[in-house]
Amino acid sequence: MIASVITDTSIFFIAKGRPWTLAADHPAFGQVKARLTEGCNDEDEVVRLTDVRVAVNDATEGRAVLSEDGLFLDGEQLPPAWQAKAASAPADMRVLIVSPGDRVRVEGDEDAPDGIYTVGDVDNDDVEKRVMVESDEGYLGFVANASIKEILKDAE
Repeated sequence: MIASVITDTSIFFIAKGRPWTLAADHPAFGQVKARLTEGCNDEDEVVRLTDVRVAVNDATEGRAVLSEDGLFLDGEQLPPAWQAKAASAPADMRVLIVSPGDRVRVEGDEDAPDGIYTVGDVDNDDVEKRVMVESDEGYLGFVANASIKEILKDAE
């Protein structure tokens, strides 16, 4: 069990040899609170939930780095809006590893029918609809990042 002090407004715990503190406005506050309350022993999991830099790194398979200077994808700085989005929803940054030619499963998009699509292009300036997809049935357009449920494979 990870040693912790949990209140309604903050969490303090020690993991991986250092102290961690979360305020109630942290994006993973509820998840961390639940895991620690359940008696979680997985320090890596709790740190990944707590440290948005680690979560961004994990979500993007190491291709994106969040720092005080911004969010960088493959060494290239993304627009500042991406840094704010990464801080509030680090797991959602997995959309950054989608590249032209990849196949993705889309569900719940307001414009595109649910299905499997091929990625045609990406727009790193758009933090809400980064990925343009096309289907075998003729749909062509950008889809909401949140509607990309799975990256299936490269379509090589």
